[in-house]
Amino acid sequence: MAAFLSVCCALASVLAIAAQDAPTPPAPELLDHAALSARMGAIAGAHPECAALVPVGFSRARRRIDALRFSAGEPAVAQPAILVVANIDGPQAFSSAVALTHAQALADGFANDKLVQDFLAKTTVYIVPRANPDAAEARFAMPRFELEATGTGVDNDRDRRDGEDPPSDVDGDGVVAWMRWKDPEGQWILDPKDPRAMLKADPKKGQRGEYMLALEGRDLDRDETPSEDGTNDAILNQNFPQDWQEHGAAAGRFPMDEPEARALAEFMLQHKEIAMVVTYGALDTLVEKPKSVADGAAAQKRIPAAGWLESDAALLAELSKRYGELTTNKTKGRGSDSGSFQAWVYQHRGLWSLAIPLFDIPTEAKKKEPASGDKTAEDNPAGGDAAKQDDAPKARGKSEKKDEAKPSEDLARLEWIDASNEAARFVPWKSFAHPELGAVEIGGFAPFARTEPPTADWPKIAKRELDFLLTLGADLPRVSIEEFSAKRLSPGLIEVNAAIYNGALLPLASKSGQRTESSRPLKCVLVLPEGASIASGAKQTLIRDLGGKSRREMHWLVVCDQPTQIGLKLDSDNAGAATAMVEVK
Repeated sequence: MAAFLSVCCALASVLAIAAQDAPTPPAPELLDHAALSARMGAIAGAHPECAALVPVGFSRARRRIDALRFSAGEPAVAQPAILVVANIDGPQAFSSAVALTHAQALADGFANDKLVQDFLAKTTVYIVPRANPDAAEARFAMPRFELEATGTGVDNDRDRRDGEDPPSDVDGDGVVAWMRWKDPEGQWILDPKDPRAMLKADPKKGQRGEYMLALEGRDLDRDETPSEDGTNDAILNQNFPQDWQEHGAAAGRFPMDEPEARALAEFMLQHKEIAMVVTYGALDTLVEKPKSVADGAAAQKRIPAAGWLESDAALLAELSKRYGELTTNKTKGRGSDSGSFQAWVYQHRGLWSLAIPLFDIPTEAKKKEPASGDKTAEDNPAGGDAAKQDDAPKARGKSEKKDEAKPSEDLARLEWIDASNEAARFVPWKSFAHPELGAVEIGGFAPFARTEPPTADWPKIAKRELDFLLTLGADLPRVSIEEFSAKRLSPGLIEVNAAIYNGALLPLASKSGQRTESSRPLKCVLVLPEGASIASGAKQTLIRDLGGKSRREMHWLVVCDQPTQIGLKLDSDNAGAATAMVEVK
């Protein structure tokens, strides 16, 4: 109960911080790599008192990757830090725009915003706005195409030709969309409620596929499968060691074969002060609860089961709750976290990994308000007048409902597009004479339709994410010396007592961090006057586990003939440092 109350108090305190007037970031802008790099340099150049450009590495195409570091002056290595990484997934170029607004808001706010000043006085922030520059450049090129793979390619169809069938703009409309065509071996059917959407046929329900579905492209090798062999195959965010898929072409030749992956990993190893990583991308750990396993499960197997350890998952749930209250973002993640940066951060480095998808087309359509006196949808679900409705069966049999094809989530997305006047997000299906396949239809969701919100929402999204980011500094573990005393018991014998306190929500190390021992433990050193010795206790103590809102008491007996002062030093990688001196009484 005491631990629960401590967590609740911690949550209340950070919500109080969030209630303060946070700075309003500038409106996000989509910038290509050259413009984004120039903007980062301009921020660092204009605000040397709080911002600095820190090199991270280079992409496979030799584009430079940098981080902006924010702190109140030259940061102490032991000061806890947050790393913000955006655009690690190629199509998520909008996330770069949001991260860059964070950087500008921190730089501008350092001069006159107390909330930013207090935040940076105790927390260092590293922002990498674009971790995957090669894939992001496709957003600014024609034809428009969501590029994910930028790494080494393989012969996917084993025809001894590599990269002969990449996705391409077959109909020349400037967009690489989707193709569908009738085929007796197809696995897809049209959505029964809207033929614009496609459904995977379910044989268990007696459904037989009628269509093939593939990215728009040619079939130059004439194997009746278009777009199956692109120039590149390896995807950056599948190239990290955690649950790396050895036989998957998208995973790369070996873990961290991609230069961007290795650069990010080395950056984190060099900056041990990083205690938390916030990633803007396709994956999620805050909106939906991630898979969790028992704390003791790690010790039972040589290779621990994937998932958050339950103690860490409980604390993540508290952060998730606050995130929902502050942002109201309900966007769920997409794709698997196998080989992802986000999973590697938690599982291998033992750090808090907050994965945030900024936008996806909603799948929960807004209900229309009925006019006064009209029947609601519940009153008349089939439509028509009341008399006809009364004659209709009130409920169909269970077997009939079971056999009916369930509408796809794409149907809800199309309803949102129609209701929001966002027609450009969907390319209407049109007939086309494909050079190899014959009669096909080309259309479907346009590139970046599901990753970029309506322009009018950009400032609101940037503001809500900054508000949440500014609360996270109070959550990071921070050690302090709460009590320290030295008392003479007899001539030459001194009793020394100390209490070390962690006043944050998060523990000194996560359960994953304790398992991996990837960060060195808190070092507690008793500093004695010359000629003194310790009769009881250790001069140096290593502390690996200190929970949030928790303290640890320490005791020593010191032998010293003429004592003056005794000191205590605390030192850690990412939980701060502290020093105290006491006069012997």
